[in-house]
Amino acid sequence: MASPTGKSTPQAKDRTTKKQQGKERPVRLSVNLSPEISEIFSQLVERKGLSITEGVRTAIKVWKFLEDEIAAGNQIAVIEPDKSVHKVYVI
Repeated sequence: MASPTGKSTPQAKDRTTKKQQGKERPVRLSVNLSPEISEIFSQLVERKGLSITEGVRTAIKVWKFLEDEIAAGNQIAVIEPDKSVHKVYVI
């Protein structure tokens, strides 16, 4: 990946070089969240007792699961305690 000046950055090189001596290295990410989303995320990881890293991993896994199910032609739904079903639209 290149910087705005067109030169390769060390961070970009780290992202593309995932393996070192036969072991996968973690990819370090930096994200910017709005205060509202940051608060929601903090509440979720606290509720589940997760670290921020595990929270991000879980969010990505759930997102992938939903995308895979939709790509397979399946629908996503919520089943209420009274057994009523509500279709969920994922955007």
